[in-house]
Amino acid sequence: MALTDAQREAIYRLRLKKPNAGGLFKHLAEMQQNRRQTSVSVVENASGLNRALALELMREIEQAGVAKVLGGGGGQESYLAWNDGVDCREIGKDTDAPLR
Repeated sequence: MALTDAQREAIYRLRLKKPNAGGLFKHLAEMQQNRRQTSVSVVENASGLNRALALELMREIEQAGVAKVLGGGGGQESYLAWNDGVDCREIGKDTDAPLR
């Protein structure tokens, strides 16, 4: 299942709103394999954001309907669990321009 138009548009708008997120989306696009999860450390390193802002970005990605933020607490890092059928590489590649 590919991204819906609404999801694609939501990620595009997030990219405009959060310019630092571009590093994360570029990282996702360049991945060799589709990953089911992306940790907060990866988000933090790829985007250049601090931990708190990386978690905020993850929550905004969750609101786009392409992933869920899970984990955290008890020594476990928070992570994005990409929804079934969502190729995280597609989020990096196919959401850099508006639909229209």
